Amino acid sequence: MFELFQYADEEYFKMINESVPKYSIEITLETHDEKIRRDNGKFSCTNQKVIDSLNFALKHNCAKIDLFFMVGIPGQTYTSAVENIDFCETIHLACNKDPRIFYFVAPLAPFLDPASPAFEHPEVHGLKKYCHTLEDHRKAITQPSWKHMLSYETKDMTRNDIVNSTYEAAERLNDLKLEYNLINKEDYYDIREKIEKSKEYIKRIDHVLSLPADEQAFELAKIQEEIEELNKYSICGKNELKWEVQKNYPNFFSLALVGIEQLYEDYVNKIRHFLSPKRRQQFQLDTEYQKIK
Repeated sequence: MFELFQYADEEYFKMINESVPKYSIEITLETHDEKIRRDNGKFSCTNQKVIDSLNFALKHNCAKIDLFFMVGIPGQTYTSAVENIDFCETIHLACNKDPRIFYFVAPLAPFLDPASPAFEHPEVHGLKKYCHTLEDHRKAITQPSWKHMLSYETKDMTRNDIVNSTYEAAERLNDLKLEYNLINKEDYYDIREKIEKSKEYIKRIDHVLSLPADEQAFELAKIQEEIEELNKYSICGKNELKWEVQKNYPNFFSLALVGIEQLYEDYVNKIRHFLSPKRRQQFQLDTEYQKIK
C-alpha cells in the first residue's frame, strides 16, 4: 500500500505497477477546497490534477484507492465540509465510475496532535485549543460524547458544527454510494440507522450532562448498553476498509463508550465515597494509629 500526499504523474504509477505484483493507494485528500489544501501543504494542486492522479493509478492496475475527506480542518466551513461529498461524485464520474475508489469522511478527532504546529500555535492556524496539558487530555477522554472530547474548535466551526457536519456529510456519502451501486442496500440501511442512532445519542448525552451530578451516573448507565451494541459498527460499510487504516480514523461510538465507562466509574467511586463516611474515617484512624505505634 502506497500513501500519496501530492500529485503523481503517470510515469510514477507505471513504475509502481512494474515493481510490485499488486498495490493499493491511500490518499487523505482532506478537502475539495484547493486553497485549504495549499495552506495545509497537502495535495497543493488543482482538483483536476487530483483526478488525473487517480486515473493514472487506475490505468496502471491499482487494485484499490482509499480516498479520505476530513471534517474540522482549519479554514473549512460547515458548508465546505458537506460539499466534500459533491466532489466525491465529481471524482466518481470523472473516473468512469470505477468501483476501485472507496470514499470516506471522518472528523479530525478527538485531539490535535501534541507538538504539531496546530497544537503549538493554534491561533496561527485559526484554531481554539481546549486541551493544553496531559491532564486536560485525560479529562477530555472521560467525556461520554466525542463532541465533548474534541480538544479544539476552529474560527469557522464550533464543536457542534464539526459534529453535525460530520454526520450530514456521512449521510450524503451513504446516499451517494447507494446511488452508484458502491454499497448494497443492506449495508446502506445499516449505516443510515447507525448514523441516526449516533445523532440521537449525542443529544441524549448532552441532556445527561446538563443534569445534576448525582443524577448523571444513573442516566449514563441506562444508555451504556445501547452504545456498547452500537460500538460494534462504524459509519462506513463493514467491508470497505480492507487495509489497516482504521487506526487513524476513530470510531465515534468507540470514543463515546470509552468516555462513558470512565465517567461512570468516576461517579460510582464518588457515590461510594459519599455513602461510606464512617468506613472511610475508620480507615484513616487505623492508619494514624499504625504510625503512632
